[in-house]
Amino acid sequence: MDDRLTIVPGASIRSQVLEFYREAIRSGRLSEGAVLPPARKLAAEVGTAEANVHYAIAQLAREGLIVRRPKVGSIVIGRTRMHRVAFFLPELYTRRGERFTRPLAELLERELAAQGIPECQVIYDTASGEGWKLLSRLAASRRIQGVVVRSMTGGELDRFARLPVPFTAITALGIPGGVSFFTERLADAMVEGVKRQGCRTAGIIHPGGGESYLAPFYRRLRTAAEASGIEIRPGWIFGRDDYGADILDIDHFGYVGIGRTLSSPQRPEAVMLFSDDLVAGVTMGLYARGLRVPGDLKLVVHRTVENPVIFPFDCMLVEQSIAELVRLLVGKLIDGFEGRAPRQGELSIRISRNDGAPEA
Repeated sequence: MDDRLTIVPGASIRSQVLEFYREAIRSGRLSEGAVLPPARKLAAEVGTAEANVHYAIAQLAREGLIVRRPKVGSIVIGRTRMHRVAFFLPELYTRRGERFTRPLAELLERELAAQGIPECQVIYDTASGEGWKLLSRLAASRRIQGVVVRSMTGGELDRFARLPVPFTAITALGIPGGVSFFTERLADAMVEGVKRQGCRTAGIIHPGGGESYLAPFYRRLRTAAEASGIEIRPGWIFGRDDYGADILDIDHFGYVGIGRTLSSPQRPEAVMLFSDDLVAGVTMGLYARGLRVPGDLKLVVHRTVENPVIFPFDCMLVEQSIAELVRLLVGKLIDGFEGRAPRQGELSIRISRNDGAPEA
């Protein structure tokens, strides 16, 4: 290996030495079977204390990148494979307990296993940040080799970017490792669901409403609606800011949301629901007001097909798949771990009609 490490003043020398040799092994610059020179010689080449090199070698051995053999030295045993990935739930989702999380966790674990990654460690964050502290420790020691994040907003990006392991996330931030439900294709499909029911006015209930990173999605939604001759008034939109608190009870949010959306003197002909977790609360709200679907109101519901939600009414469904989501998340994570640019991809969409008969 011809490359030489240049120590950067002010940063941890031990960390720099460790990362230099870790990257050299993972990239293949130090090939499998290569024997590292003695620590004394490596320290002299780098221009650091021998103790720093001993620390790096010990950590590389713990990570399975080298093996130390008496009378031979430290032998490179090749690039590591991922064997444990963390699934991180931010504090809000730990408290909310939404239905979507269970099939997401199950399918993520299944996809990781299919890719030869046997362990998935679920980490729940709390208000005190204990989950984040645990995640940081596991990443620093490389006891996890990657992170899948349940949801990520703009304010959380920097701390994940500082982790020493790759991450992917369900997010609309447009980052290379992100996968989003809220794309232009989804906006177009939701408007198409309204159009197919012959409606010319529509409302929106969205628990993420008001988040700045969703602004491009809302712009597309409005543009698509205008192009189809569908009116969306500000008073017909209900989101997190309108709710006035963190959304911990998604049923209550849906109940309040449908009431507010339909409270204006001229209510919309249709309402778009993001997502199917809102159905129970919206159904209770409609029942309390004596309204029938589709007779009094049309609904278009963004649905993930693996989410076990009962639809007790005739409505349009815009469907996406959690299994497809986790395939993209895991694929991007593996790409990042192996030093490649994350693969491109977007969730497919299907528009269907639910006839209102609950599945047995």
